[in-house]
Amino acid sequence: MRESGFDIQRVIELIADRKIEEAMQEGKFDDLPGKGKPLPLDEEWFAPPEMRPAIRLLKSAGVLPDWLERAREIERLREDAQRLWRIAEREYPRACQLGAERFHEWRENSWQRILTVMQRVNSLILAYNCSAPTNATPQIPFQIETEQNRFYTVFVLEHSEEYPTGAE
Repeated sequence: MRESGFDIQRVIELIADRKIEEAMQEGKFDDLPGKGKPLPLDEEWFAPPEMRPAIRLLKSAGVLPDWLERAREIERLREDAQRLWRIAEREYPRACQLGAERFHEWRENSWQRILTVMQRVNSLILAYNCSAPTNATPQIPFQIETEQNRFYTVFVLEHSEEYPTGAE
């Protein structure tokens, strides 16, 4: 807010900065618990201050706001997608020995499992980004086409005449 040529918010910030600097010079922060360690951040650290008590109350009752539940589900599903990718990496050498037709079936089934999880993640991310507080970090969805190209480039049958993107 500007009134008569000065910004009251900026004046308050300058006064607060000066007080903090004075306290630091006087050593008032030297014996604080946890000095030199990272701050313990709860899941609600980015929630507006006026919402934090309500979030803590709901959390202690085992209930979280929808956007926090979505964030947890997104994280879990991202781990599932990585797990499915690792399974495909382990199965790949054996799948290459199955013959072209069975290899392509294995590859399509593997990709469909990963795709299903990524689509669910992207759906939750859309809901999360629309419902999370404005100061929460937005979630980034999977770039499905990029992931599909990567999948078909990595899991290719040697000595096969196919396109790396999986188009046949």
